[in-house]
Amino acid sequence: MMDVSRHPSFKALQDIIHNAADAIMEIYQKADLGVEHKSDDSPVTSADIAANRIIMAGLTSFTPEIPILSEEAVVTFEERKDWQQLWVVDPLDGTKEFIKRNGEFSINIALVVDGEPILGIVYLPTTGEGYFGVTQTWHEIEPCAIKWHGEAFESISVREPREPLVAMTSRSHGPALPDDLKDTLKASYEQVRELPKGSSIKGCRIAEGIADLHLRRGPTSEWDTAAQQAIIEAAGGQLVAPSGKPFRYNQRESLLNGHFIVAGPEITPVILDWYEQNEDE
Repeated sequence: MMDVSRHPSFKALQDIIHNAADAIMEIYQKADLGVEHKSDDSPVTSADIAANRIIMAGLTSFTPEIPILSEEAVVTFEERKDWQQLWVVDPLDGTKEFIKRNGEFSINIALVVDGEPILGIVYLPTTGEGYFGVTQTWHEIEPCAIKWHGEAFESISVREPREPLVAMTSRSHGPALPDDLKDTLKASYEQVRELPKGSSIKGCRIAEGIADLHLRRGPTSEWDTAAQQAIIEAAGGQLVAPSGKPFRYNQRESLLNGHFIVAGPEITPVILDWYEQNEDE
């Protein structure tokens, strides 16, 4: 643990994400959040732009050789299609939650190599909780998943299912857990509790072993999932499509994801079986 928390490459990423969080929280305290809307009608705020500027500058200084794909700095497929490695960034994941001022938003940074997210770092500005995971050796840091809060660091991992089974659900997007899936889960676990949260918090809660599953049936973008996928996989869990295959990144012109499942190895097959029986829904 000491090696990770004091490693200069980890510290560099931690400083970048902390600086972005400071900028977000400064704007969060203001009466005017500077809300505008993009061409797809999704909201963007002054905090999205400020955090993006800090992260882009920080990553460019840290790894000038690695290009960046950010929600607030999208590049064409023609420009990025041959990138073998890239940073994938959401400077403010959960903008709708930020506007609602419910505190459930995060900063997501992932390193993708040959389509695979090998590193993820997620930070929750309102609580000061950070998550970091690497799935293969990076800058001499061995595969690991950790959480930090202030100066405290701990290893994290997905948990074995227990009562009550906790299902993370989206705060602002999509339906709650389908009744027939709840019935399927209740065949093995009598109690199934639903816990709504915004942004990548859902995946991080599963990675740290305080929740069991999340089913997303609605569009997300690659910057919404890349960082949490790396953290979840490093913690022993899975983020997979209904086919059972993990997401790959920067492989298509479209940056939209399909439906996905986040869970540990015991629960994932149950949800995949349910999905196969309900694939027309």
